[in-house]
Amino acid sequence: MFAMCAIDALGISAMLGRDTVIETVDVVSGRPITITTSDGRTSWELATAVAFVGAEECGGPSADCCCDYLNVFADDGAAQAWADAHPNVPGQILSQQEAEELAVRLFGHLLSAS
Repeated sequence: MFAMCAIDALGISAMLGRDTVIETVDVVSGRPITITTSDGRTSWELATAVAFVGAEECGGPSADCCCDYLNVFADDGAAQAWADAHPNVPGQILSQQEAEELAVRLFGHLLSAS
């Protein structure tokens, strides 16, 4: 299965109530990053990995405005380098915990019965 962006991928486990393994790469360095959720606990293969969440001002669907700008990076430096190279994409670097919490907030309830 493929997700549109890093936050979508992080939200799948909470949305489906299933264990997941996310395999991705840092778009700056090409370093592989694996994120595993098992029994509701998430672990990141790279302890230094972070997420960048950003969006272009485009006024359209989120898939067009932000999905290309929600990525996982090997560390703060790589995320900041990407952000500096894309000044037209306002956003912020999130810790692993912040990225996980955002994903659960956005997607965790989508398939609930209530």
